[in-house]
Amino acid sequence: MALYLVFLLLVSLPSIFLAINMNRRGIRLLGLYAPVVFTLCMLKVLESNIRLPESGSLEASFLMMLYGFPLIIGSLVFTLIRLCFVYSEKLWKAFLIFLSYILGPLLVGVLAIYVQSIFQIDHFIYVIIFSMILVSYLPPIYLYYFDRDQ
Repeated sequence: MALYLVFLLLVSLPSIFLAINMNRRGIRLLGLYAPVVFTLCMLKVLESNIRLPESGSLEASFLMMLYGFPLIIGSLVFTLIRLCFVYSEKLWKAFLIFLSYILGPLLVGVLAIYVQSIFQIDHFIYVIIFSMILVSYLPPIYLYYFDRDQ
């Protein structure tokens, strides 16, 4: 477990340095890094489940533990650093936007899995994955349309 935490830290270090460098240069925050990484990870899970229905979930969970979660955590650290720099006067706003990056897809996934367990729909998992991907792009849309606050 400790080795995995060190692995997560090592993967997050380039994101930290990149965020600090972008803050120094004053590059505009679009907020697309975390949703793009999340989309790529979810599409890999979807592809694994379609290609190998029997062992696809085992392959997908292995790939998510090895590549997906470290990339998602690195992108979230990058996004948090950038948000705290851009909204340095309004840290509460940066924290709320960051929470929407995390809680949006999670709440949609939990709600959809609950609905799937009630109605017993077999292929509803694909709708769940696509809805989680769509909800993950809501914070960048907010950042794009309200860029005057930056």
